Amino acid sequence: MIGKVGKKGEIYIPKKVREAVNLKPGDEITIEVREEELIIKKKRDVFDVLMEDAVSKVTVNELRDIRDKLSRLLI
Repeated sequence: MIGKVGKKGEIYIPKKVREAVNLKPGDEITIEVREEELIIKKKRDVFDVLMEDAVSKVTVNELRDIRDKLSRLLI
């Protein structure tokens, strides 16, 4: 797919690409330069991590403990 660069250097990403990676207005991205290539990635947030497939099973109490720790860290 092809995007465009605006007059002030804005990068316009095609809608299908934004939808494919669930990129919404206000989301942060990371940009890496490799010679003449740009590697653009959506910056992951806590919600992205929580939506991934589980790698282990936890009990409800363990999940509550994790939630409480995250809440304290995000305050």
